[in-house]
Amino acid sequence: MSFVRGLLCTAALACGAGHAWAGAQSAAVEVPRIDVARLPEGVAPPRIDALLDDAAWAHACELGELTQVVPIAGAAPSEATRVRVMYDSAKLYFALECFDREPHLIRATQMQRDAVLDPDERVEILIDSFHDKRNAFWFQIGAAGSLGDALVTRNGASFNKQWDGIWYGEARVDEHGWRAEIEIPFQTLNFDPNTSTWGFNLRRFIRRRNEEVRWASADPRIQFFWVANAGELEGFRGLRQGLGLDFTPFAVARARRDSVQNSSSDESDAGFDAFYRITPNTKLALSLNTDFAEVEVDRRQVNLTRFPLFFPEQRDFFLEDSGVFQFGSTGQLQPFFSRRIGLDAQAQKVPILAAAKLTGQSDGLTWGLLDVQTDDSGALDGQNLFAGRLSKNIGAQSDIGVLWTSGDPRGGGDANTVGVDLNLRTNKFQGDDTLRWSSFVAATENEGSGDADLAWSTNVTYPNDQIQWTLGTSMVERDFSPRLGFVERSGVRRHEASYTYRPRINRAVRQLEFGLDLDWVESIGAGTQSFVAELQPFGLIWDTSDALRVELEASREVLSTDFDIHPSSTIPAGDYDFARARLEGETSDHRDVSLIASISGGEFFDGTSEDYQLELDWRQSANLLLNTSYQHTDARLGGGDFSVNVARVRVTLVLTPLLSWTNNLQWDDVTDSMSLNSRWWWILRPGVQAFVVFNQGWDQTGPSFAPTQSELALKFGYTLRF
Repeated sequence: MSFVRGLLCTAALACGAGHAWAGAQSAAVEVPRIDVARLPEGVAPPRIDALLDDAAWAHACELGELTQVVPIAGAAPSEATRVRVMYDSAKLYFALECFDREPHLIRATQMQRDAVLDPDERVEILIDSFHDKRNAFWFQIGAAGSLGDALVTRNGASFNKQWDGIWYGEARVDEHGWRAEIEIPFQTLNFDPNTSTWGFNLRRFIRRRNEEVRWASADPRIQFFWVANAGELEGFRGLRQGLGLDFTPFAVARARRDSVQNSSSDESDAGFDAFYRITPNTKLALSLNTDFAEVEVDRRQVNLTRFPLFFPEQRDFFLEDSGVFQFGSTGQLQPFFSRRIGLDAQAQKVPILAAAKLTGQSDGLTWGLLDVQTDDSGALDGQNLFAGRLSKNIGAQSDIGVLWTSGDPRGGGDANTVGVDLNLRTNKFQGDDTLRWSSFVAATENEGSGDADLAWSTNVTYPNDQIQWTLGTSMVERDFSPRLGFVERSGVRRHEASYTYRPRINRAVRQLEFGLDLDWVESIGAGTQSFVAELQPFGLIWDTSDALRVELEASREVLSTDFDIHPSSTIPAGDYDFARARLEGETSDHRDVSLIASISGGEFFDGTSEDYQLELDWRQSANLLLNTSYQHTDARLGGGDFSVNVARVRVTLVLTPLLSWTNNLQWDDVTDSMSLNSRWWWILRPGVQAFVVFNQGWDQTGPSFAPTQSELALKFGYTLRF
């Protein structure tokens, strides 16, 4: 198989380059350390109420003052912060006192679980409980009480915010600033009981000043999520995880109405999700009658390209420990993409009978096994789908790994994908800069497929504060088709380069921004397919976070066949060169109302077009949030003129941090349809939650809308911990 060639080349590369990069990272780095305090036996743990008046806090240790990262690296913070930490045998506790001399100016507009807290005052915590300098748990709490969490893998290369752990937090604003208390059960964290030292970092945002302060790595060149740059908490001992079993039975009831066929149906079902830590380093996840009734709908897009759109995974079971299975880039070329599971060839849902996932790490090895059995759906028989991943750490931050997937969710017969990847990272390039190199080679072997089944990719990235650049090249042969993956284009070579320069001014204007992006795609043996050059000659980022950018674009598109870009317009096969310009502005989201607006226009294939986009956020209070977006495209082409309109309105009512109601209304005039996703989410307590979800679709017939499909779903899940 052609895969063997690439495997041997990449393995040889790993032996030489891997050791070289490992050596480049061997220099000792001074990091902050503290001995974490253990709560004495007989002292009651604190109540999580943000009052900080419990006697237990007298036994905690303090981190000490934080250091400013931006706007002035290394400076003292404009406001003081007091952080106390302690633990007992079962839980880790934090007390946060975020002092503020102007408490009436504190931004506190987000209460909902997992809200985007960019507009608000907040504290974020990074915990590397294996102290492997690669993977971490991330927690955040906002001044209004919103809680959020995520899994960070590969030293910040992957950030899985869909993960939800069981933990507790409360926050409140008072005359001195704002306070918070956090309690994280050790049952929520994976850790090595033989390791007494954990990686740790913490940062606070003072939003109205766009100020960030940290405990460790107080350098704007270093991203907070780079686990290798965290500080250390020392002295953990005698931690308990119990049996390490989380068992979550759930019940689901649905009622559906088809207004077109004038028919109704209802059903009910039950199942469970279970997570069992076989060892502290190994976790087994099981799901029976897997159901995703609570998942929010995708953001609607209209495709004006020749290639498929990419929609990210949003289902909790597949997102849990998803970083273990990460292989390749996101979007254009992904040999494994879990969203393929549970969908047929028409992207319709296929029931999942059962799923099992085994993940773990030990002695520098990280592994994952995933097996899913789908049910019969129409003419599609049930399918067994498998993915396996193994990676080996190299040096302080690098790794080499393999991937294997088997099965075709669309029922196309035997299908296999195998691959090997090499990821090299250092934070010591030319001193203290960061450099990353990612490469992989993969091959598919599918029933009835041809032999041109190889794909490979190499990418070098310099992701630093003021200068960022990327060089990448990849190749996807004609028959490369990972049935459990995503490929935007096959039979092509792709070459990419980008350079961004963002000098810091740190006055009324915080940064300038200049950039150049090149993307050249050529058909194998047939010349250029696409070429896009984007120049940003000017960009301003004010100290308030308001921003303005100007972009110029030159494109070449070679169409081998006619392209139906719109139901009323066809672009003939041919070679097209066109130039466009774009102006984008955004206002800071620390204000009650913020917006992002852009306008672009110019030549477009054999005609011209203009594109207008507007997105507005209104944070009326912590209880009412409004987001609305609108996109309009107006094109005049030789094959027919057309316009496209896409609109979205999202209204969220948050009664408490544990109870919210979100309504998402979307419409476009290409499909002439509108949809509503309305979701009540009630967290009775962490690990116990209920959802009421209503979905309604309409088709536009003239000036009015006629209902099509309706669905009401109720889901309740209760987590039992042992």
